[in-house]
Amino acid sequence: MLNKVKEEKGITLVMLIITIIVLLCLAGVIVYLVFGQNGLSGKDNALEAEMNKAYAKDMVTMALKVVRNNNQSVNGLVQTNTNSDVIDQVVKAIDKSSNFKEGADGSSVEYVTNSGDKYVVTIDTRNYKVKDVN
Repeated sequence: MLNKVKEEKGITLVMLIITIIVLLCLAGVIVYLVFGQNGLSGKDNALEAEMNKAYAKDMVTMALKVVRNNNQSVNGLVQTNTNSDVIDQVVKAIDKSSNFKEGADGSSVEYVTNSGDKYVVTIDTRNYKVKDVN
């Protein structure tokens, strides 16, 4: 009984280092998947941009309908207005206190979000329709 060999239980230092390396690799992959270009935050930013574009287009489209209805004459014909008149009326119809203002080219409306992103809504002033949102 004196020569009985003790059986030691536990992990070795090598196993501990291998485990830490594997965990660091997994953490690196997870961080890349969440914060990478195509990760969750990248997709969130793209979704927010599309949402802001749709909001700008919808607001300008509704304002154009209001302006068109206000510009109709008694006999039902639409009056001829200049680009700047229509754009000014659209901005007024949306609301001066909002983030919409007349574009620099005179045929668009600019929408600036609270985060500072700017979207330009190009308008067909003859047909009272939105052409494009950039």
